[in-house]
Amino acid sequence: MGKLGRILTACMMMLLSPQITDAQIKKQAVVKNITLIHAGKLLAVPGQAPLSQQTIVIEGTRIKDVRSGYLTGGDLRLPYAKIIDMKDKFVMPGLMDVHVHLTYMKDKDQQADDRAFLGVINAKKTLMAGFTTVRDLGAVGDTIFKLRDKINKGDIDGPRIFAAGQIIAVGPMTSGLECNGPESCRRTTRALINKGADWIKIYASCSGSKLCSEKEGAPLFFADEIDAVTQVAKKYGIKVAAHSHPRDSALFVLKYGVSSLEHGSFMNDKALKIMRRQGVFFVPTVSVHDLLEKLKNDGKVTGQMLAHNDLFLKIHPETIKRAYKLGVKMATGSDAGIVPHGKNYRELERLVDLDITPMDALKMATVNGAELLGRTSDLGTIEAGKYADIIGLSASPLDHIQNIEKVIFVMKSGKIFKNPAIKIQP
Repeated sequence: MGKLGRILTACMMMLLSPQITDAQIKKQAVVKNITLIHAGKLLAVPGQAPLSQQTIVIEGTRIKDVRSGYLTGGDLRLPYAKIIDMKDKFVMPGLMDVHVHLTYMKDKDQQADDRAFLGVINAKKTLMAGFTTVRDLGAVGDTIFKLRDKINKGDIDGPRIFAAGQIIAVGPMTSGLECNGPESCRRTTRALINKGADWIKIYASCSGSKLCSEKEGAPLFFADEIDAVTQVAKKYGIKVAAHSHPRDSALFVLKYGVSSLEHGSFMNDKALKIMRRQGVFFVPTVSVHDLLEKLKNDGKVTGQMLAHNDLFLKIHPETIKRAYKLGVKMATGSDAGIVPHGKNYRELERLVDLDITPMDALKMATVNGAELLGRTSDLGTIEAGKYADIIGLSASPLDHIQNIEKVIFVMKSGKIFKNPAIKIQP
């Protein structure tokens, strides 16, 4: 068949093919739930340079494409797509806080219903601050699992939660689920996983509020106990996070395949180099310094505890700086619950105060968080195929990290939760 014949055949096929009507196009648009975001500045992949004048194409819960220029539905043959105008805004992936306690209460007589109400309130505060994903590393009872599931169903507004449930502990110097001896530790770990734990958290050292969390403090677990916990978790494909302040508890727990080390106040370079080699994440929770500084200024801590806190405030920042310079993987965790929910951004601000670049702090709160959670295929960047977790800010945090507080738009899984000043064009 010659060229003319092929053209005629193609024309005949177009004429004979059923034409898509306006009604069909509109129905298709409604079913697919297409949204276009016009982003003036887009930090699609924290760690890489931001882009200008971009269009994010969202279909349902996920990102379909990112295109240069401000494209309309007509340009993309999607005439019924909604357009969100953020041409004068800074747009980036939803933030992650990988160390929170959404249902934590200081009252020892707390009841499950009190924790539930508190969890709902704190989840909303966290989401409105632009944190679309959190890892909850310590809660009493099963409330956190129920809160996570209700948020997943869309019954409650809140961030995506990866929950550890109750912390596994040994001895009288911590509060948590006790495991005394390897068989006890196995039972406790299995029970948590059966209840729905996404992570396991262990107290490898005393709480930072106790003097035994000092630099020379001893590890709490015996080798066979911590081995029992980590081996059960490994069997079920669950990662382990370790709370640790003293030097030796960090060195000890790193022998057993943990995925993240929390706080790490008095770690030495030996521990940091092991973490770098093993790919263990450091979650420093530096926001807690806000609390310790306030307690000191208000005269609420005295004697040995004041000296303990002063040493912590002196050494912990240096530990964080050394970890950063050595190239240890770091992710942002505020310890919200100990410090205020909804101010999770303080972790990024304090990291930048320690000479970490704003770009690296943002990467820790997105890309690195997704890697720690094992969800890089779904979270952490604005790229095709990932969940549409997107925030808009009125100014760039790359210019001043304090602009991370200026969140005016929040979308999680394609649903808008905060949108007071954004014009949506149908």
